[in-house]
Amino acid sequence: MPAKKSRIAQARAPSGGAAKARRGRGRPRQIAEPERRKKLIEAAEHVFVELGYGTANMDDIAHRARMSKKTLYRVFETKEALFAAVIAARRAVLAAMIEARGCDDDRAQDEVLRRFLGQVARFVLAPRQAALYRLVIAESQRAPELAHAFYREGPTKARLALTEWLTLQNARKNLIVPDPACAAGMLFSMVIGEPQMRLLIGENREPSEAEIDSRVDRAIEIFLDGARPRNGSRKSAGYRSGADAPVPAR
Repeated sequence: MPAKKSRIAQARAPSGGAAKARRGRGRPRQIAEPERRKKLIEAAEHVFVELGYGTANMDDIAHRARMSKKTLYRVFETKEALFAAVIAARRAVLAAMIEARGCDDDRAQDEVLRRFLGQVARFVLAPRQAALYRLVIAESQRAPELAHAFYREGPTKARLALTEWLTLQNARKNLIVPDPACAAGMLFSMVIGEPQMRLLIGENREPSEAEIDSRVDRAIEIFLDGARPRNGSRKSAGYRSGADAPVPAR
């Protein structure tokens, strides 16, 4: 009888391989360092936006990422380093988008502007980006170098790509743009300025695709109407008023 019970117990007991597999199911899978870093940055962005930089702590971020605080500190030694990584990640998204698509010269002028300004507007006016802008502004006094880097590597790079394209158009006399950098800033302001400000202060919702397209089209219409040469003349609405002499194309 004892021998029979022993055989039954052995039959019911899981095999060594099955037991190991069952025990292994509860263990978290090992992830590569780049993936771990990405998950921590994404978790930190959510926590910073929800709680604010000052209130957020590393425990909150580790919990959100479903990692131990020990793992978090192994990747990012301080909350300041993690905040800098969050800002750098969002700058990198816009920079990659600009470099990949940019202002190409194979299309009509209105098409180039519509495509470029439309994609930048959709990025800048998205709720996620607006929330990060608020966070950077709130921390600008405490960490001005991060705010300056955010502005320099994000909005400034976007305007630089447009400035270079306008400079080329002016040199070829396709458009009369004596100050390409100023013109690029004005175009950005027409498309993004007011909607972004209203988003930042919480007065308005995210604009729809149709609203963005309409604003982009109107800005391009106004700009090109003033910048296109008229009757072969170098004089256009692109020049400063008064007695300012036309600036030669470079």
